[in-house]
Amino acid sequence: MTIFSQLADDGPVPGARVLEQHLRRGIEEGRLAPGERLPPIREAAWKLGCAPGTVARAYRGLVAAGLAHGEVGRGTFIGGDDRKLAFPQARGQARQPDPARDRPFADFSVNGFLMEDAGPLLTRALQQTTAMLAGHSVPLSYRGVEEDGGERQGAIPFLSRWREGLVVDEIVVTAGAQAALSAVFLALQQPGGGIACDALTYPGVIGAAAAIRERLLPLRMDEDGMDPDALDALCRRSPVSCVFLMPAVQNPTGRTMPLRRREQLATVALRHGVPIVEDQVYGFLEEDRVPGFSHLAPDATVLVTGLSKCVAPVLRVGYVAAARPLARKVMAVQNALNLMVSPILTQTAVRVLADPEFEARLDRLRAGLRCRAAHVAEVFADLDRTRIDGGLAWLPVGENWTADGFAAEAEAAGIRVSPARFFSVEQRAAPQSVRLCLASVPDEVAFRTAIAELAALRGTCPPMAGLAP
Repeated sequence: MTIFSQLADDGPVPGARVLEQHLRRGIEEGRLAPGERLPPIREAAWKLGCAPGTVARAYRGLVAAGLAHGEVGRGTFIGGDDRKLAFPQARGQARQPDPARDRPFADFSVNGFLMEDAGPLLTRALQQTTAMLAGHSVPLSYRGVEEDGGERQGAIPFLSRWREGLVVDEIVVTAGAQAALSAVFLALQQPGGGIACDALTYPGVIGAAAAIRERLLPLRMDEDGMDPDALDALCRRSPVSCVFLMPAVQNPTGRTMPLRRREQLATVALRHGVPIVEDQVYGFLEEDRVPGFSHLAPDATVLVTGLSKCVAPVLRVGYVAAARPLARKVMAVQNALNLMVSPILTQTAVRVLADPEFEARLDRLRAGLRCRAAHVAEVFADLDRTRIDGGLAWLPVGENWTADGFAAEAEAAGIRVSPARFFSVEQRAAPQSVRLCLASVPDEVAFRTAIAELAALRGTCPPMAGLAP
């Protein structure tokens, strides 16, 4: 109770506003750390000599500001507005599964495509790279920003899925798609500007914007993705450094934009001279290859993708492809931040992309996800099957639950899901939904068992939590 000691000893009984301001100062000064549990409402009220409702209102103020979150049955926890470190959540920060349960932990929270083993593909590529090291074909020293050993040339067939006619000077190789995203945001940053994005986006975007102190400008979404009228209105009233878009398998909702919506958004961006950042990290799942922004507005679009999803997270190699003036801006930032990407990783990536097994793996992933999506659609009849073929299921938790409460109870049952607050730019607007990554549980039996348990949990009432904010 030390966080309240000063208030309790300093005279009059505090009101809700005074109490909330006191807690905010504790967060700003580091006395309340991310993940720390606030005292239970009744305990805090007794210590302060105020009504429980006063404490509850103060806690609700923190939650509305995105500085804390409540979990049914557990209490209220400090979150902070620094979400760079909030995701993925360390397992020790949340409720642990019952050790008496005789089955492995089912983690649907982080999207790794573990249902198809990438080990043999990576092993072959690493062996070839190791042989090159032994033969001194891979330099062990630093190299210039525009030097490479064929890594950009080797990426052209992969990147040509989304951008035709690429040449080496239009490609930047980075240490993963997240590093690519951060470099692009820095390269496009404008004084007073901000990054237009979907109201629900993935934590990498939120974290990258926070790291460079760039504003995120969330825009409303409909069934087809970002609303072009909302983007147009934003561009008319406010400086916009760039607009971030995921046309294929939008994370976290799983929506794929139809061509008409892509054309509308491209038209708006071109009209206002706003660069487009096109994230195609899930683009390999789109079999029909609907033309994206790199096709519709090539001179204004910066393509970002990587190999962490289509191969494995351990292969931290990302790519940026853009018209040469934009590509050189990104290359300058990349050089300043990382100097160079490890040639051991980039040469391994070249060999992975050249291996015939790579395309076969993509075919198996698409087919496997269709099967899993069909099963999830049977279990959760209210989900749109077309939204989950890409492996992301955006699941409303129902009237009984909050997203955090549902996630906490699932964790206690040995199943991890991600509540909506991780994906909402404005946390007070976070829906009561959780995201499931369907490819992240390797074993099919474990996958189906966990899905059945989530469905059963969704149909129950949450445990009584007493008075909660």
